[in-house]
Amino acid sequence: MLGTLHFSMNDAAVQKSLTDLAVLLSPVGMTAFLGGQVGPYLARRAGERFQSEGDDVTGPWAPLKPATVQIRESQGYPGDHPINRRTGELEEWVVQGGWDAYPQGIGATLRFPGKTPQGELRSKVETAQKGKGYPSTVARPVLGINERDMLFVIAALNANIAQVFGP
Repeated sequence: MLGTLHFSMNDAAVQKSLTDLAVLLSPVGMTAFLGGQVGPYLARRAGERFQSEGDDVTGPWAPLKPATVQIRESQGYPGDHPINRRTGELEEWVVQGGWDAYPQGIGATLRFPGKTPQGELRSKVETAQKGKGYPSTVARPVLGINERDMLFVIAALNANIAQVFGP
């Protein structure tokens, strides 16, 4: 003869978990997640990219041409290194420029860096990202993400969801 199974559930705890999950996945909850976890992560990655002069996203940055080194030195800047850093404006915009997370439709969006570059800074960003025909400058991208970054986002979101349901 088969025994009878009895299940007991605390429906208040289940309801609270489902409500917490809905809040986490709402536009406001996702905005908080993007701004609180993903933005700082991207800023840290960008800082490391400048320190190592490239990374697994951009590849190593090409060395500077001898003429560029001479120009830098004649203006009082260090010669060969650091690459992509003369006045510090580009690095500051990428690494210290913050981010903007905001709700949008049924989700949320993160803009990194937080502000659109203007004027000379915009030109520096475009040259770094794409290179330039004249004077001939190779691309040394300062912005980008790859699979490693997407795995971070997925793992962090998964950890937040797991917290909703407790141990």
